[in-house]
Amino acid sequence: MTSSAVTLSDMLDARERRARMQTDLLNGTDGSCCLVSLSLNIAGDVKRTRKTRLLFDRGLKLFDMLGFSERRRVVTDAKTGTEALILLNGDAAAVKAALERVEDAFPAARLYDFDVLNAQGDKLSRSEPRTCLVCGGPAAVCARSRAHGLDAVKAKTDALLNEFCADTLAFAAHFALERELRTTPKPGLVDERNTGAHTDMDVPLFLKSAAALVPYFQEAVLLGMQNAGMPPLKAAGLEAERAMFSATGGVNTHKGAIYSMGLLLYGMGAALETGADAIETAAALAQTDADERLRHAKGARDTNGAKVFAAFGAKGAVGEAANGFPAARFCADRLLLYGETEHAGALALCDVMATLFDTNLLHRGGEEGLRFVQDESRRIAALPLSERAAALFALDDALIKRNLSPGGAADMLALGYLILAWRELSATLTLSEERL
Repeated sequence: MTSSAVTLSDMLDARERRARMQTDLLNGTDGSCCLVSLSLNIAGDVKRTRKTRLLFDRGLKLFDMLGFSERRRVVTDAKTGTEALILLNGDAAAVKAALERVEDAFPAARLYDFDVLNAQGDKLSRSEPRTCLVCGGPAAVCARSRAHGLDAVKAKTDALLNEFCADTLAFAAHFALERELRTTPKPGLVDERNTGAHTDMDVPLFLKSAAALVPYFQEAVLLGMQNAGMPPLKAAGLEAERAMFSATGGVNTHKGAIYSMGLLLYGMGAALETGADAIETAAALAQTDADERLRHAKGARDTNGAKVFAAFGAKGAVGEAANGFPAARFCADRLLLYGETEHAGALALCDVMATLFDTNLLHRGGEEGLRFVQDESRRIAALPLSERAAALFALDDALIKRNLSPGGAADMLALGYLILAWRELSATLTLSEERL
C-alpha cells in the first residue's frame, strides 16, 4: 500500500465521485432502503496508511456484526482514503442509531464517519453532536474556531491509531495463547483434559499469566512502530517476566512466549509503520543479540534452556527466532491446512512435534525422550485423519508417565495462531488503488 499526500483538488474530486456513486446506488430504489457510507476522519494531507486500513477493516467487521439486510456493497481504496458504500434494506433512522453506537465503541472509533442516507438521498444527523478529538468539547465549535490547530489534531489522531493497532495485535497475541492452551489433546502439556506432565500448572494459572502479559504485548507493538531496537524490547520483556511470575506465584508459564511473541509483535508494529515484512523484521532483531544470548546461556547455565544448549547445542527459541521462525510458520501453514477439522490445533501440534528439536523435551528426557516423542508423532501423523486424535490421547498418557512435556512445540502452536491472525489482519494492507 502506498501512502501519499493529497491535495484539496484530490479531496474535492473524491467528494464528487462519492456523491455520484451514492446517487447511482439509490437510483430506482424504494422507500424501504437506505445507504451507509463509511470513511475515516483523518487529519492532515495523508489520508491512507496501513494503520488507517486496519481501523477501516475493523469498522466493516463491526458493521457486518449488526446483521443488516444488504443489497450491494462497493469499497474503494484510494490515496484520498478507504471508503465503503453499502445499500441496505431497513429504516435509515434505526441504522443511524446503531452506527452511532459503533462510532462510540472504543477510542479510535471516534475516527469513523458512518453517514446514513435515506431513500431520497437525505443525510441523517447524529442524535448527539460529536466531541472534539483534542479537548472533548463540541467538535463543530472547535472546528469553526480552529481552536487547537492542525498539528494538535494530527497528533491526537496518530495516538488513537497507534493505540488501536497495539490493542488489536495484543489481543491477537493473547487470544493465540488462549487458543494454544485450550487445544486438546496436547500430549504431556496442560490442556482441558489434564495438567499433562506438570504438577504446578493448570488452565486457570495459564489464563492469569496470559492476561498479565497484555500490556507487554501492546508495548512491543509500539516499540516496533518506533523502530526502538532490542534494548527497550528486552527491558520490556524482563518487566513482563516479573508480571508473569507475580501472576503465577513464581511459576514459569510463558517465558518462551514473552521472548518470541515480543519479537513478532515488534515486527508487526514495524510492518504497520513502514511496510516491512513482519517476520523478517523480527528475525533481524533477534539476530542482533542472538550470539550474546547463546554465549550467556553456554556459560551461565542458570535456566533449563541454558543447560540444554550447553549439553546438546540446541538453540531453542533464540535459534528459531534468528532463523525466521521456520517451525512457527510451518505450524501456521498446518493450521491453515487443517482448517475446521476437529482437533485441528492438536493435529498441527503433532506435525511440529515430529521434527522440532524441542529443548523442553531434551531437558526432561534427554535425546532418548526427544526421539521417542518425534518417532511417535511421525507415526501418528501417518495415520488416517480419523484415527489421529485417539492416538494423541494415548500419547498424552504415555508422556505423562515418562514425565515428558513438549513445551517448545506448544510455543510454536501459539506462535502459529498469532501468525495466522497477522496474515488475516494484514491481508488488505498491500492494496494500492481504487475499486475492490
